[in-house]
Amino acid sequence: MTIVLESLLAFILVYKYAALFVITFVAAFFLPLPASTTLVAASAFAFQGYFSFPAVFGIALLGNIAGDNLGFFISKKYGEELLRLIGFKKILTSPNFHMLKEYTKTNTASLIFVSRFMTEIGPSVNVLSGIIGMSYRKYLFYEITGEASYVLLYSSIGYYLGSRWENGVNFLTTAGIFMTSLGLLFFLIQSRLFKRGRNSS
Repeated sequence: MTIVLESLLAFILVYKYAALFVITFVAAFFLPLPASTTLVAASAFAFQGYFSFPAVFGIALLGNIAGDNLGFFISKKYGEELLRLIGFKKILTSPNFHMLKEYTKTNTASLIFVSRFMTEIGPSVNVLSGIIGMSYRKYLFYEITGEASYVLLYSSIGYYLGSRWENGVNFLTTAGIFMTSLGLLFFLIQSRLFKRGRNSS
């Protein structure tokens, strides 16, 4: 178990639901914390009677949605100007970034939904969704659907493992890497097909 995860678990045991909200919010907004493993642990604690499972599910879902939405609204309001200000000017003027924006417009549903399971990629997708001016109603539908599926999956795993959850940390880490790799492969294949379709039209 990493020092970061141990610190997060201590934070949760002391501050309980407020800590769970802060961790999921920050991870969804911009910082790549081990939120998935933390959610599994909190659900395992619920199995042991330290927390309420419905409350863990609800707070984690609320934290994720709040963090995602903040990133979306900031990027929608300030857009590329903010990214230029913090040093992304060259990336924003590149042909690949232009293609990425077009790809996001075309593959909204799959991009938002799948990225909810990849905490390292989710914040970037939120920013892209805001930059292209996506309808908030459309964004919110796929956002809630994806986050509810993600939180339900990991909280159910934690509750099922119960007091044995620590034995599954390595497995969960490997599974997270696998899911992220699978998601990146999915997006790569989609982007290649999208690029080929643009070139042939």
